[in-house]
Amino acid sequence: MDEVSGFSEKMMRISRFAHRGVGAFVAAAVSVSVLAGASFGASSAWAQQAAAPSAAQMALAKDLVMANGEARAFDGVIANIVDGAALSFLSTNPDLAKQLRDVAIALRPEFEKRQPEILQILASAYAARFSESELKEALAFYRTPTGKKLVADRPAIVQQAVQGIQGWGAQVNAEAVERVRAEMKKKGFDL
Repeated sequence: MDEVSGFSEKMMRISRFAHRGVGAFVAAAVSVSVLAGASFGASSAWAQQAAAPSAAQMALAKDLVMANGEARAFDGVIANIVDGAALSFLSTNPDLAKQLRDVAIALRPEFEKRQPEILQILASAYAARFSESELKEALAFYRTPTGKKLVADRPAIVQQAVQGIQGWGAQVNAEAVERVRAEMKKKGFDL
């Protein structure tokens, strides 16, 4: 596969990601967080009514999202966003695939400088929901051998869980297909 068609293929994958929205990526990260015991479920009305987090809460929350691995979960997202922006021009300008790839690659460092904004967003979510004392407790846990093991093993845990759920889902789907077929047969329809 040549370099340009490889870029086009990557850009199409990014397009599917972009069309699902960054929300899909965030949803995956939130799923990981839920496995670790974090809570992101507050409504926006609650968030607006809550007092602004203190500087100490924000500092602790930043340390927490670094320690619990969530900050690293967003490594690469900026490059994907920039590549997706370039991709938005590919469908109407397929002859510019190489130039669009080159521009995207050249622009990545400019946008990578915004990575701290992601950390700020993550930390704000925690600081708005946890007291300074709770953040200290959580941070203390993630600094223990067990907390570090949880962070290190989380990708394998999530992968195993996803594979298990996919297998289970396929089995339940097959059973449901057979049940639908049987019920439709009772109604005189042979599917």
